[in-house]
Amino acid sequence: MLRGLLRAWGLKRFARERSGAAALEFSIVVIPFFLLTFGLAEVSMLGFAQTSLDYATSETARQIRTGQAQINGVSAGQIRARLCTELNRFMVVSCDGNLFLDVRRFDSFVDVTNENNAIQDGVFDASGMTYAPGAPSDIVVVRAYYRWQIITPVFERVFANVAGGERILVSTMMFRNEPYQ
Repeated sequence: MLRGLLRAWGLKRFARERSGAAALEFSIVVIPFFLLTFGLAEVSMLGFAQTSLDYATSETARQIRTGQAQINGVSAGQIRARLCTELNRFMVVSCDGNLFLDVRRFDSFVDVTNENNAIQDGVFDASGMTYAPGAPSDIVVVRAYYRWQIITPVFERVFANVAGGERILVSTMMFRNEPYQ
């Protein structure tokens, strides 16, 4: 019965034809393959950028924790420049307008809050950031923010956490300053 239908519709010859099979199979597989490849590359770049930001924040916060920044009178701009240098150690990124630093001191670990939540309703607001590295034995929270542009437009809806197809990467260090003198 199947042969009769194929013959009646003229599909028997089409079913035997194999010359375009590879092209047809490739056209079916190529879109998911490239989506998977670009998605994997995007996730890898985001992960590498986040890890680099974490490392840079840790190395920069060490200057505050040990009192080197306070003793030497290092300004917020100089600490931010140090953070940018450490961030660019592993990957080349543009810090101007993309890298933000918020350093706050607290009286105790219980008092630590996220009072300056820089991401509100899908908008990044850096206006409330401050630089207060504290004194010996103070509790300090160092937050570094980096504005990462999503490379693949297809994945903006998945990875972006603020408007404009961007993801704000955040790294936080909380510590008690050493009792330096």
